Amino acid sequence: MVITWLGFSSFEIETKQQENDVRLIVDPYQNETGLRFPRTLQAQLVLSSRDHEDQNNIDTVEGGGEKPYRIDGPGEYEVNGVFVYGIEAPRAINQENNKSKNQKHTIWRIETEGMSVAHLGALNRELTDKELEQFPSIDILMVPIGGNDVMTPKMAIQAIEKIEPRIVIPMYYSLPGVKQELLELSAFLKEHAGAKTEELSKLKIKKSDLPAEDTLTKILTRG
Repeated sequence: MVITWLGFSSFEIETKQQENDVRLIVDPYQNETGLRFPRTLQAQLVLSSRDHEDQNNIDTVEGGGEKPYRIDGPGEYEVNGVFVYGIEAPRAINQENNKSKNQKHTIWRIETEGMSVAHLGALNRELTDKELEQFPSIDILMVPIGGNDVMTPKMAIQAIEKIEPRIVIPMYYSLPGVKQELLELSAFLKEHAGAKTEELSKLKIKKSDLPAEDTLTKILTRG
């Protein structure tokens, strides 16, 4: 499996099922965010956590002849041997603008190559016990850390401690050009002092590469 971070909560996940290469794009964002989303990405499967400019640019992803399969809500899906579990996880009410606490939002568990990947989208609160039950034996956790409109670093660390993944990939934090007010990666690393970290352009991983005991934090530079 090869995982590339595209900015915000967006990732390209390249995986192999039997003899077939399968590509997933999670949370493609609009250029109005201040980041420019790649225009030439192709995938068989596209996931969108919520209808927001940070995650809803589904139409920009092509399928290489056929439109990619699109998932934007809860349910169980299987596409080309990749299993996706969408878990309903409404965002907490935003007191500043009084948005409804029932704002539609989905978090994900992706099963492929014998590994389990959890993606927490734009969640801006702690996980409930019911939601945590949907994340057993997680190998890779993609967690928002930027505060303001998503989890704070402290909330993210609480999620890490409860899910106990083998690898953590922080996402959804400030980058040059981003218009949204978000914390920088350093705020998370300060809160998460003592964690074993490594910076990579992309994560290439097989099940046999997963750490046996320690949780490792992989910092992916934006692809």
